[in-house]
Order: sequence, then C-alpha cells, then structure tokens
Amino acid sequence: MFFKRFGKFFALLTVIIVLLSITTFAVARQGVIYTALGDSIAYGTGATDGIGYTDMLNTHFERKYGTGTYINLSADGVTSSELLGALLHPTDIYGVQSAVYAADIITISIGGNDLLGPFVEAMGDVIFAFYLIPDNGWFAIDYEALLSDLAEWEMDPSTQPQFNQMLYDLAIDLPGYVADFAINWGQIIHKVRLLNPDADIYVNTVYNPLKFSPILNQFADPAIQGLNLPIWGYAATYDYKVVDVYSKFALYNNPKKLAVGDLSTLAQFSDPEYNGPVPFHPTDMGYKFIFNMHKELMD
Repeated sequence: MFFKRFGKFFALLTVIIVLLSITTFAVARQGVIYTALGDSIAYGTGATDGIGYTDMLNTHFERKYGTGTYINLSADGVTSSELLGALLHPTDIYGVQSAVYAADIITISIGGNDLLGPFVEAMGDVIFAFYLIPDNGWFAIDYEALLSDLAEWEMDPSTQPQFNQMLYDLAIDLPGYVADFAINWGQIIHKVRLLNPDADIYVNTVYNPLKFSPILNQFADPAIQGLNLPIWGYAATYDYKVVDVYSKFALYNNPKKLAVGDLSTLAQFSDPEYNGPVPFHPTDMGYKFIFNMHKELMD
C-alpha cells in the first residue's frame, strides 16, 4: 500500500515539476533582449522611414516572444576599429559592453566602411577637383557631369583618366585595409563572446555596393571577399551564424527592383526631406532580403 501511495505521489510530483519547468521556461522567453551592433546597414540608412532589417527583426521577436528590449547601437560610418574601441573602452561610455552582456540575441553588421570610407574619400577628391561648379557665391556638385563621365568611363576607361588614377591610388592601400579588418574582427568577436558566452549571434557578410558599375564592382570585389574571409573563418570558433548578404546581393539581378541603391539618387539623398534609397545602401527590398535571411537561420 505504501508503494502504491508513494507511486501516486511520485507521479503527481513529476507532473508538478514538469509544469513548473514549462512555466519557468515560458517566463524566461517572454520578451527577448535584442542588441544590434554595427554600421549604417544595421541602422537602416536608405530604408523608407529608416525601417531596416534590425527593426524588422525586433518586430518579429515581439510577435514571437512578446514585448522585449531592443538596443540598436549602430550608426552611420562606424568602422571595425570604432566598434572594437567601444567594446574595449574601460568605462563603457557608449553602453556597448553592457548591451552585449545583457543580450539574448546579437546581430552585427560591420566592415563595409573599412573600405567604403576610403573609396568615398577618394571619390570626394575627384569631385572637388573636377566637378564643382559656382552656385550663388558657393559651390555645388555637378552631378549630371559626374554621372555622364562615369557612364563614358564604363564604355572606354581611357576617356576619364581621373577615375583611373583614383583606382590606382586606392589599390595601393586596399590590402592594408583588409588586413586591419581581419585583426579587428578577431578581437571584436572574441570580446563579444567574453562578455556573453550564451547569446545567439548573427553576423552579416559585407556585400559589394558597386554592382551598378562593372569596373568598380570588379575592382572592389577581391577586397570585399577579403573582408568576408575572417567573418566566415571565426564562425565555428566563436559559435555564430553567418548571414551571407554578399552572395544574396551578388546573385540578385532584377534591374527594375534594385537590392542596393546606385548613383541615380546621388543628388537627392542630401535633401533632409528625402525618404528613399541612397547610394551603396540596401533598398527596402534589400533590407527585406537581409531580414528574411536572418529569420530563416533563426528558424
């Protein structure tokens, strides 16, 4: 009789323990803490109303887990060295370390500005030298002439030596930028994992934003793939998933619905009222692609 009573009691206790475990798990997962790190891609630059892939992910998490905490510490122009500096700052003045420490899910988009920054600077030098025109006592950029010369250069590079010189100068420095990123990325992901060994981490590969120009695309592609080598290479060591944005955008070829903004909006995006794609950044469709790639990996 004792064993029968004990058996019933044990069965009841087992059910209670299971129910408590399920309840505890449900409470623990009610609302995740999501931290987004990185550059303008993580920030959503060029998306309508600034709704980029990280914002879409946050909405997805709220629908799936309930209202949680969304910490987006990305910003336009951030380089790998700047993100590393924030992660190593002794007083964490930017709150990056505490945000990483607290997170259940972390996404990272970094590296594009390590190359795009020098490219934009070099292009700016060409514009300053060749494409400034007087404008009411000031100077403005002659976008029409710039785009016309770029189109002519694509047909015959010998017609526009200023762009050839720009690429020659950039080519000297590109290997150094790629090597610096590899060092920075290893330290970034090492520090992130030290701060948070358990979070689910998703890292974008760097895409080529110059697909609109066959010459520029071919010129930049080896360096961009060089950035992606350490992103893929450290994935197993630090247990994160790679979101292969590079391949997705490289294989997408619909000329009517671009995944990445080209130079056609160059004269518009400086207008504070403009709300649309900007050069080198994903369009709304591009951000949707990145969101869906994350979602598929998570599911």
